[in-house]
Amino acid sequence: MAKILLVDDDVEFGIAFSKILKSEGHNVSVALNTPEGLAALRKEKFDIIFADLSMPGDNGLVLLEKSKKEFPRIPVVMVTAFGDWDIYAKAIETGVNKFVNKPVKKEEIVQIIKEILGS
Repeated sequence: MAKILLVDDDVEFGIAFSKILKSEGHNVSVALNTPEGLAALRKEKFDIIFADLSMPGDNGLVLLEKSKKEFPRIPVVMVTAFGDWDIYAKAIETGVNKFVNKPVKKEEIVQIIKEILGS
């Protein structure tokens, strides 16, 4: 199955999200912020990144921009609880693959992974 990086400052969400993905057989690593996420990307090979759009410090948009420069082939899915059209537009310009709204649904996550990775 897929090797997935989740970058989200919400520890409880990270635990729940990891459980969903692990129950589907995926290997999941969690980073709590953009610098941790980028460090993980530089150490390991991932098939897909799920990143929270709204994080303190360097937000998910910064992670998207930097990851697309360094790792352009890794698909990025932005996870968000807030709707901001300007940020969505910027993420689309930068190359986001999909958006998913919190609270996430298992079926939706599973479907997104299948769509993006073609499995």
